[in-house]
Amino acid sequence: MKLKPVVLQWAAVACGAVGLLYALGIEGGAQIGQPITDGEFVTAMVLILAAIALGRLSFALEDAQERRSPYGKIDRRHARNPEYPEDQERGA
Repeated sequence: MKLKPVVLQWAAVACGAVGLLYALGIEGGAQIGQPITDGEFVTAMVLILAAIALGRLSFALEDAQERRSPYGKIDRRHARNPEYPEDQERGA
């Protein structure tokens, strides 16, 4: 089973959203006078940095999957011959 870049992109979005929401919670607590602990700050930063790393990894995986096929996408129009039209009825 291959890991698709879309899965990593969704994981990056989820980590980023949770990290930013957590950081907003810390900021709201700071406005009412609650002290910010090191663990809270580190947790928010780790989530945000994980989102960035997953995003970069997903784009690198996408590029690697595109480069893996030496021929790229198959172009089936190159074999069409004007002497042999497409709509010609073929016998069995």
